[in-house]
Amino acid sequence: MMRAPVHAQVLSLLPRALALFASVAITLAAPARADDAELKREAIARLAASHDPAIVIGVGRVYLKQAGLLKARALLRERGSAAGLGREWGPNAPAWQAAEHELTEIIDAVIAQRVEDPAWFHAAWGAAAAQILSAEEADEIASHFATEGGRLQRAVLELLLVGETLVAYYTFTERIRYDVPGSEREMAQLQKAWWVEDHRRVYDFTPYPDAMHFAGQDPGVKYAKMLAIQGIDTINRHYAAVAAEIALRLQAASGTVDRQVQRFRERTQHSE
Repeated sequence: MMRAPVHAQVLSLLPRALALFASVAITLAAPARADDAELKREAIARLAASHDPAIVIGVGRVYLKQAGLLKARALLRERGSAAGLGREWGPNAPAWQAAEHELTEIIDAVIAQRVEDPAWFHAAWGAAAAQILSAEEADEIASHFATEGGRLQRAVLELLLVGETLVAYYTFTERIRYDVPGSEREMAQLQKAWWVEDHRRVYDFTPYPDAMHFAGQDPGVKYAKMLAIQGIDTINRHYAAVAAEIALRLQAASGTVDRQVQRFRERTQHSE
């Protein structure tokens, strides 16, 4: 029996060899991809954790407390009007105050859970950063923020780029006001976070070459843009969701208001 030429035998083995090579390549690449993903997760986590949420949380705390109080007082007026109460039903009435106190506890509980715990903030900014940064870029920024110049630069970004934008947006749109009784504590907390340093002074980064590099090119420029756009957007969307949750929780507690309305009616009738 004649044997096939050597080149024909080689060609017949080629598909098997290619399949084996592909299998080995996939096997080797899978751990590499897993390692890259893990490195990126670790770098993003360090980057997100490096940010101070004080100003962001301060803005949200005031906005949501005021939004909740205004909603609670509107509910009190609505339920009182539906019950036919007169002018005596108002903020000076003990029954009104008792109902408002209970509603305020609901507002404060939601804020404590959804805003004051900074886990949401770090998760949100980490997710936004993960969409635009590679593992190497995230690691570079996180490492930079751990340096003396980087820490100062990070604080400036948080204060002037993010903080001032948020404060301007929420005050100019009257989402934060200065005439809402009951939110004095939250306003004082925001002012404390806002004026923790003299943020009007001129910052000199010339002693920090890495900071100058960060401010002038990627990934620094890319990250600053992310904070100004996606970073602020994710904060606003989170607070809108929390405001909606507070409104639903208050509406669900309308029975609390009705009980106080009934007590007010009974005391009024008794006094007559």
